[in-house]
Amino acid sequence: MKDNKKINFILPANYNYAIGGFKIVYQYANWLVEQGFVVSMCYCYAPNEPKAYATFKRVVDTKILKFSNRKTEVTWFPLKNAIKSFYNCIFPSDIPDADIIFATGAKTAPFVSSLSKEKGEKFYFIQSYEAECFGNKKGFAEKTYNMGMTNIVISNELREKVLESGAGEPKYLPNFYNHNEFYLENSVEDRKNIICLLNHAQETKRTKFGLEILREVKKVIPDLEVQLFGAYDPLEELENWIHFTKNANTEQLRNKIYGVSKIYLLPSVLEGWGLTGMEAMASGALVVASRIGGIVDYANDANSILVEPDNKKEFVDNIIEMLQNDGKRIAITYKANEDVRQYVIDKSGERLIKIINGEI
Repeated sequence: MKDNKKINFILPANYNYAIGGFKIVYQYANWLVEQGFVVSMCYCYAPNEPKAYATFKRVVDTKILKFSNRKTEVTWFPLKNAIKSFYNCIFPSDIPDADIIFATGAKTAPFVSSLSKEKGEKFYFIQSYEAECFGNKKGFAEKTYNMGMTNIVISNELREKVLESGAGEPKYLPNFYNHNEFYLENSVEDRKNIICLLNHAQETKRTKFGLEILREVKKVIPDLEVQLFGAYDPLEELENWIHFTKNANTEQLRNKIYGVSKIYLLPSVLEGWGLTGMEAMASGALVVASRIGGIVDYANDANSILVEPDNKKEFVDNIIEMLQNDGKRIAITYKANEDVRQYVIDKSGERLIKIINGEI
């Protein structure tokens, strides 16, 4: 690796609210700066629209009448000052030259694949299976895997998706969490009957299904309380035993949400890598989750309760058992808290550098 190698991350439009995939990219960016890389963030204005139309929209949106929620700042995550940010990018000229360039989502992949070699050697950081549920046409995600870039996947299920598309073997890069943000601050033993759940607008996260499960649990555990959290407002009226925190910061998550809950319910049917599950484990909440790819990379039957995704009764029964059997809950929780500590950015970052250098 030559000194001061330049790296560009190409991201979708910036709306300046917490997104798990963005957070992982930002953490890598900060870490790479610490290793001596020169890092830039480039946010696409509308990467899936024709350039002429996107340009017209950008002019109106930024010069005449602001009609979108796109932002030209990132305030929810502490990016290092050395990182340069380029917003509302449409043309290759909006992207600085670099040694390495990363597409970070399916909609950014065609744009990155079309860039000249001056923009950098091309890598595709695949963090989720962005199929129709992401607003893409059928087969679009698979097409992006075959654009000639070096594919990098964060889970074994994503590896299978890439191979099924006909593309070659991708590079495996497991996720991590920030150990300075999420750790065991509150006693595991002395927690009340509190369960936390992510509130999300994306249907694959299944917030509505999670609330249905918890309402069934409430019938058996009358003192149950729920800590609901997320970047989106709830889509339904909530009972007074369900408390909602919007845009919770890491201290709130660690100390007031994960850190007071006996259980974190993760009922998703699709995850690239269920980052919130690791955060919950680190903070002392037992993970009760769907047995799906992106979760089973770090969760197993020894450190979590894994349930077939559509078996509501099994979810309800397991949650009730864990609330009533403190000994079993505590043992599994401590096992998870120990297991999850292996997922550190230094290990993933060093592997990323080896991928960039062609050593893996």
